Amino acid sequence: MEDQKPSKKTQERITEETRYKYIGFDVYPKKPKKFWKSQEEKRKLLEGVKKKVSKTAVEERDHSLVRAAVFTRVDRMVLTVASLILTISLVLPWFSLRGEGFGSQVIGLGFFLKLGTLFGYAPLSGPLFSVFVVLVGLTILSSFAAGLVSLLALHKKQSDTESYLINLKKKLKLNLIPLISWSALIVIACFGMSTPFADILRVDGLGDSFTVINFFVLSSFGVWLALPSVIINCVKISDL
Repeated sequence: MEDQKPSKKTQERITEETRYKYIGFDVYPKKPKKFWKSQEEKRKLLEGVKKKVSKTAVEERDHSLVRAAVFTRVDRMVLTVASLILTISLVLPWFSLRGEGFGSQVIGLGFFLKLGTLFGYAPLSGPLFSVFVVLVGLTILSSFAAGLVSLLALHKKQSDTESYLINLKKKLKLNLIPLISWSALIVIACFGMSTPFADILRVDGLGDSFTVINFFVLSSFGVWLALPSVIINCVKISDL
């Protein structure tokens, strides 16, 4: 079978002139007409396109997480209430002591007036009792300080929103101190400690050993308000 020789036409190299004619440059050799009838028409049409694009972008952003507020008015109100509770917790009753013929409320500030008496019983109970007393005092003071600082940061005016949120997050982190103190108190109370002086004090809810149950039985509403407030302020730190 003889090899087919390529035709003379296919052998010819396509010249630049042929290529120019093939793609049609010579069909309309004249100068092309202007696309815009006038500059005014061009300006109006471009302005309309820009407005349409801008409006579409805003609508998409409004329905996206980019526009989601990280700190709403409700957040500010809740944190304000929590921080206010912590600030006034210094004068709220933290413990309720009741027994035969007596009953008293120990406010946060009043707890420090009883440190001498409490440390007087420490040798009978052991070093863990002294650590527990110190932690209670630290919790009361740090709760007050964290609440006050957070309250001031919540209502401090900043030049822009970003600066406000950065400063607020920094101040809210102080609430981690009372939260750690609370955690340590609960852990120690779960392990328990001996309280041989219970018969001397004759306080209802206080037995030969002190556990987490005794702690919450003796707690007053200052504890039940301060602890959740600290948790609320700490939870919001991760959102900012």
